[in-house]
Amino acid sequence: MHPKGRGTTTNPSNRFDRLSYGPETDPDDEPSNLTRFIEVFPRTIINDVKSPDIPLDRSLNPYQGCEHGCSYCYARNSHEYWGYDAGLGFERNVLYKANAPELLEVELSKKNYRPLPIMLSGNTDCYQPVERKLGITRRLLEVMLKFNHPVGIHHQEQSHRTRY
Repeated sequence: MHPKGRGTTTNPSNRFDRLSYGPETDPDDEPSNLTRFIEVFPRTIINDVKSPDIPLDRSLNPYQGCEHGCSYCYARNSHEYWGYDAGLGFERNVLYKANAPELLEVELSKKNYRPLPIMLSGNTDCYQPVERKLGITRRLLEVMLKFNHPVGIHHQEQSHRTRY
């Protein structure tokens, strides 16, 4: 059965885990459909992009994981790096960086900082539903404006904005 509002029906094992664990409950039980929002505290916020197939130098991601849960999203695999699976774990465990705007302001204020365009949300949608409540993306854009810093927004799922 496909959980309502979710993009996948499975919880694949995390390929980085050495051990795998079985379910603690009856496998026929319907799993909780609630999303957990987990605040994380990064020390830095701007990521250097070193991939030769991505045409940008820097990125910034206020969230990891995504409630939209599109089954085809390329960001799913990166969620395994944080210890979650790329299936329902990606949709049900959304990490957020509430201190991202403050970290960005500190970084942009450094005397040796060299401005290069930053791609906002290259790995997870920065306009997912929780943004309405947290406003992290908005505050990041306000910092970018304050410093007149070049920024782009990669909106992975354009279909979330326009529905027919």
